Amino acid sequence: MEPEHHEALNDRLREVAAVAQSVHGFINEHAGALLYQMARFIAPVPTVVELGSWRGRSTIWLAAGIMDRGEGQVHAVDTWQGTPHEPEHRKLLADYGPDELFNEFWGNMTTAGLADRVEPIRASTKEAARGWPGDRRIGLLFIDADHNYEAVRQDFEFWSPFMAPGGYIVFDDVPDWHGPTRLITELPKWYRFLKAQHNLIAFQKAPG
Repeated sequence: MEPEHHEALNDRLREVAAVAQSVHGFINEHAGALLYQMARFIAPVPTVVELGSWRGRSTIWLAAGIMDRGEGQVHAVDTWQGTPHEPEHRKLLADYGPDELFNEFWGNMTTAGLADRVEPIRASTKEAARGWPGDRRIGLLFIDADHNYEAVRQDFEFWSPFMAPGGYIVFDDVPDWHGPTRLITELPKWYRFLKAQHNLIAFQKAPG
C-alpha cells in the first residue's frame, strides 16, 4: 500500500473508531479494524453476516467497511434479548423492555449513518439460517453469538454451507472462551488459518 493510501486508511479507521467505540460493546478498536478491512477489501462477495450484534459496536465496524467498499450489506442476526445463561447479559438487561435493546442497536446504526447498509434479522441464529436463501453466498461471517461450545458448533454447521469460495469466517473471544476455542480446532481441512488479532481469529474457505 502506498504511504498516502496507508495514511488515509489510518485516518478512516480513527474516524470509525470514534463512532464505534462510543457504543457499549466488547470489541476493541484493533479487532474492529480487522473486521472493517476484511469487509472492505478482501471478502470475495460483499455479503456480510454477523451472528450476535448486541448494541452494534462490531456492526458499525463491518458496515463502515461495506459502505466504503461501495456495495453490499451487513445482515445482523440477533434476538436482542441477550444470552440468558450469561450473567453479564442478565445484569445489563435486567430493567430492559422486550424491544429496548433492539431500539438502541437501530438507533446506533442510524446515528452512525449506516442504517442503509444494515439489515437486522430478529431471530435466533438457527432460525435465521433456515430462512437464508440457499443461493446467497456469504463473503464474511462473524460468529459472536452464544459462546457455549454446542452453540458455536451449531452456528458453524448451519451457516458455513452458505460461504462463498474463498470466503472468511471470524470467531470472537479466542482463546478467552472455551466454545469458540475448541471449535476452531475441529474445522474442516478446507478452512485455513488467516490471522489472529486481539481476541479474533479468522479462517478462509478454500477458493476452489
